[in-house]
Amino acid sequence: MARRHSHGKGVAQGAGSAYPVRMCDTTIDPRCRRPAVFLDRDGTLIEDRGHLRSPEDVVLYPETLPALRRLTERFELFIVTHQGGIGAGLLTAAEVEGVHRHLLRILDEGGVRIREVFTCPHLREHGCDCIKPHPRFLFEAASRYGLDLPRSYTVGDHPHDVEFGRRAGAQGIYVRTGHGEKHHAELAPDTIVVPGIGEAADWILAEDEARRRNGDLSDAIRRAAQMLAEGGVVAFPTETVYGLGAHALDPAAVARVFEIKGRPRFDPLIVHVADRTAAAALSSIWPETAERLARRFWPGPLTLVLPKSPVIPEIVTAGLPTVALRCPRHPIAQSLLRELGGPIAAPSANSFSRPSPTEAEHVREQLGALVPLVLDAGPCPVGVESTILSLAGPRPTLLRFGGCPVEDLERAIGPIVEAGAVDERPQSPGRLARHYSPTTTLRWWVSDAVPPDAGVSGLLTLTPPDARSGWAKVEVLSESGDLREAAARFFAAMRRLDAAGLAAIYARPVPEEGLGRAINDRLRRAAADHAGGHISF
Repeated sequence: MARRHSHGKGVAQGAGSAYPVRMCDTTIDPRCRRPAVFLDRDGTLIEDRGHLRSPEDVVLYPETLPALRRLTERFELFIVTHQGGIGAGLLTAAEVEGVHRHLLRILDEGGVRIREVFTCPHLREHGCDCIKPHPRFLFEAASRYGLDLPRSYTVGDHPHDVEFGRRAGAQGIYVRTGHGEKHHAELAPDTIVVPGIGEAADWILAEDEARRRNGDLSDAIRRAAQMLAEGGVVAFPTETVYGLGAHALDPAAVARVFEIKGRPRFDPLIVHVADRTAAAALSSIWPETAERLARRFWPGPLTLVLPKSPVIPEIVTAGLPTVALRCPRHPIAQSLLRELGGPIAAPSANSFSRPSPTEAEHVREQLGALVPLVLDAGPCPVGVESTILSLAGPRPTLLRFGGCPVEDLERAIGPIVEAGAVDERPQSPGRLARHYSPTTTLRWWVSDAVPPDAGVSGLLTLTPPDARSGWAKVEVLSESGDLREAAARFFAAMRRLDAAGLAAIYARPVPEEGLGRAINDRLRRAAADHAGGHISF
């Protein structure tokens, strides 16, 4: 029999494998239906440690609680898990239910409410209708709770978790944790693939926010793609920052991007593509290292620099023989690329050298009527630009720290050479000494002593300072010191300080690791054009 565990109601037993599939209750007003996220258990929320008998064996991934807390504000949450060990006689139903009670207690104490846990206890050869990818549990939950399945999602580390959602009209998201890498090659080409539950939550919330802000999202995407196809420019969100896009194969349209930004023509642009197949078509050489990195980190905040195909206009690459290629991990960017059916050249959608925009309002503030259409999906979840890695030379070379930690890249391909701090002629975006700068003087502050002008100045800091009273304004990037949260808030915090009418902004460096290296890189370049930019009292 299929089993379900309802949060706060103990354990109830389902009606067996012959239970009929029930459609949503049509008596519920569609306007009252809530979307839901149906979560796989092992390899998605917790480490896959085989057949779990004891609650002590439950280990949550670090991102699980933060991700589910964000989701629970807008979505009903369910767990749907296959525990074939029961059918094989390796586990008892009581053991599985004990694990679920423990897991629900951990989540509840962390501020997360799971509506119900659905468990299939059968082996696949039993032929039940509750094992994924059969969507029985989705329809059952929709009927019981009045859910909006077309606005719902399934998340898991097996292709069945994705197909499970598709069969019920929901959207499936595949995570690389658990058995994700093992089954990656089995996925359909258009499957949404993300590193883990944190990035899955980012995707879901960004798409939901875009629907809220754009009305008919499909129509907005179609209009934006049509504008690009006709030689226009559009601002759109990626997981890193908002981009100012033009069709990458249209030189006149790309020239308009340079004009709007006030960007010098010697500074090359990144070309955004829908997938690695599209990227390989735009490079004259697609080495094995590029394929390995693209399979592991795309879609995501990694840009690869490769020898360019002749189809790429010279204006895109600033006359260089290489092209910078990226596959963004954002639902709107992906939808726009697929609707257009071609590549988009897109730097950040801001005035040249100023802080990058991580919200649509930042684009409107700086570029205004120069950009006729801004696709708004709320804040960008990563918040700093992509990491740029050149594969055009004898060794992989880091050209810019960014949203993909270098430590992760080195685990995938081995040691990476770091290029010098600046280029006389940039080999990629973000290589100029002066960049990302606010109009207010920004100083790199490494002292414990409070500067004499603190009363009229602002502080940008990772964690709360010992005392805030000495500063005119303080921006804390993360109360807990989380570098991912800090990166997502970085540019918005800098903009708020810049708009506060301060005499100066003092910025404390963050730990030089992971995303902290990208934040420190932006701070160094932002301070580079100010006298006394590096200060130690």
